[in-house]
Amino acid sequence: MLSKKNRLNLNMRKKKTNWIFYLVAFLLVLWPLSQKIYLSHYFTKVILHPQKTGITTLHFYDVERKRPVVTEIWYPIDPETPSINPLGMWVRCGEARDAVLSNQKGTYPLVVLSHGHGGDRFNIAWLAEVLAANGYIVASMDHYGNTWNNKIPEFYVRTWERPKDVSFVIDQILHNSLFQDRIDQNRIGFSGYSLGATTGLWIAGACVKEIEQSAFQQICNQQLGETISLEKLKETDFKQVFQSFHDQRISAFFVMAPALGWMFTEQSLKNIQPPFYIVASEQDAIAPTEQNAKWFAKIMNRVSLKILKGNANHYTFLNRATSVGRRFLPPRLYEDPQGVDRKKIQETLAKEAVLFFNQMPSQ
Repeated sequence: MLSKKNRLNLNMRKKKTNWIFYLVAFLLVLWPLSQKIYLSHYFTKVILHPQKTGITTLHFYDVERKRPVVTEIWYPIDPETPSINPLGMWVRCGEARDAVLSNQKGTYPLVVLSHGHGGDRFNIAWLAEVLAANGYIVASMDHYGNTWNNKIPEFYVRTWERPKDVSFVIDQILHNSLFQDRIDQNRIGFSGYSLGATTGLWIAGACVKEIEQSAFQQICNQQLGETISLEKLKETDFKQVFQSFHDQRISAFFVMAPALGWMFTEQSLKNIQPPFYIVASEQDAIAPTEQNAKWFAKIMNRVSLKILKGNANHYTFLNRATSVGRRFLPPRLYEDPQGVDRKKIQETLAKEAVLFFNQMPSQ
């Protein structure tokens, strides 16, 4: 038998336990309501295996820079829209070329993509397709002179043309008759791979420190196996590289395998305001994680950092190659190290990108 005192203590403990239980239950009910705005940007389900998307090619030309900027646009379409399976070197979903943009929504957010050194606008089509299937208009450009089929040493050096390309493409799309009234101009995001990721840092407000011209010449040497002539180097206006290329219209950045961490001033990285999601691989020998992704994440303020463990490398972020691509592409671009499932990794990253951009703050 319990004494009167023990029974009293037991009852008090029960009341305290009940009080804690009801408080926790109340908070669990209240929490989703407090997160209503935060969660409203999420889709109930992320489409990871799109059967088809709309696609069109726009041939822009920057008169001021005398520079073509060929741009591929992926966008949402209605389910009944017919499509075809595209040919090429990269695995891609069905495409409804020049199809009508879906009227499911009045406007759609825009995400701009930037490829890596010597790549092209289709290098990360896997991401463009998933974004389009989940309600985004996606624009990916060729950076003239810095693609696999158009290698111009001068433009391998003139890396600052890249952020200019991005801002130029945004200008053009926002005034293009096909899309100008269908883009939510307050929700523009960016994603890039390798030097394309570095391009994103530039656009977000990072500034280049005082460095020698020879550093840019080395970029050309490493990527092309040849160098720009001294005469052409002298003609190049390197003062442009120290300008700010900040584009305030872009409010969120999802970047993969960023490079050239040594190039930017620490203070300019600290001053970057938009949120960043940085992804890198542990075994990246091209853009080592310690000197790049981890360095950026350490200095910048609003950063989520994801490191791919195991044998994933710099090329894990590229599209998977078709049988045609395997005949013509260098094996290092499509052959994965042991234990690496490129498709599965990209599915995971695509989902995280969609959820990240769903939270994109309005400008």
